[in-house]
Amino acid sequence: MTASTPSIKTLLMSTGKNSSSKAVVSAIFGNGLVSLAKAFGWVMTSSPSMLAEAIHSLADTANQLLLYVGIRQGSKGPTRDFPLGRGRASYVWNLISAIGIFFIGFGITAYHGIHSLIVNFNSPPAEVGWVGIVILVAAFLIEGYVFSVALKIVNKERGDMGFFEYLQESDNPTTIGVLFEDGIAVLGIVLALSGIYLSKVLESSVPDAIASILIAILLGIVAIGLAYTNSRFLIGYASSAANEGEIRKFLESQPLVEKITMLHTSVLGPGQLGLTIEVEFHGGHLVDKEQLSRDAEKIRSGLSDPLPVLVDTAERTVRIMGNEINALEKCLRAKFPYLTNIEMEVN
Repeated sequence: MTASTPSIKTLLMSTGKNSSSKAVVSAIFGNGLVSLAKAFGWVMTSSPSMLAEAIHSLADTANQLLLYVGIRQGSKGPTRDFPLGRGRASYVWNLISAIGIFFIGFGITAYHGIHSLIVNFNSPPAEVGWVGIVILVAAFLIEGYVFSVALKIVNKERGDMGFFEYLQESDNPTTIGVLFEDGIAVLGIVLALSGIYLSKVLESSVPDAIASILIAILLGIVAIGLAYTNSRFLIGYASSAANEGEIRKFLESQPLVEKITMLHTSVLGPGQLGLTIEVEFHGGHLVDKEQLSRDAEKIRSGLSDPLPVLVDTAERTVRIMGNEINALEKCLRAKFPYLTNIEMEVN
């Protein structure tokens, strides 16, 4: 077992909708306000990078609304139609969000930036003025605050786990998505301000258009990363080898268990893990030795017909096995509360 196993376990146990909801709701309000401000700034200035930022923030707002829908649906418990719950619904909506970022954020922004670069290559830059600068600075402060909220939540969830290890092991890409979207938003504002400044200094619209294209590229990278992260959970991504090793070690420490012949896990949602195992039990733990001795005495004495006695013995063994399996599952859930579904087969 690796030294990072306790962190992975804590991550699985603490991941839930509350932290994700806080990050997403703050992002929705922050980006919604910034979208309106940037759209007003573009109307006032006609700056390509300002339009790119307006589209960027609008895409972020719409996508974070989708993330919130995913959180709400994914938190619903098991039903007859969905016996394992709807935890993976959050991954579906996250994937839709990533597609939206790619086609709206990257596609439209890149098109407008390239169009401005070609059409306005020899034209003077758009006059931004103080209105546009103030809007971008205010947007930087708001986006920076939303980014800091998401960063605090990520740092709290990952504990002593390394940041990149957290990105690889976390089963909750919603908060990570908000973190990267708002991080890119902050960087996008810096690019927009830089493009506007360079266009003014060089008296050319080219830097402003290039800034717009760079913002689009950043959005495309985020979209591809989010799509990959969420798609792996939708197709049955397993827990880490270290976490599976901890579960295996716990099972093998139980007196009833002789050997684990198969152990598989599958992420069912943020903080929800499915476990499928095949085990071999120690036969001696499935026998009531005192009762078996009494049954043997009945058969030896000839006072009872052997067949009913043997049938009772077999039925009793089956009941004991069922009770032992239930007790083992109860122990597993007590030790690993994130195991929301356990399928156990006895060899």
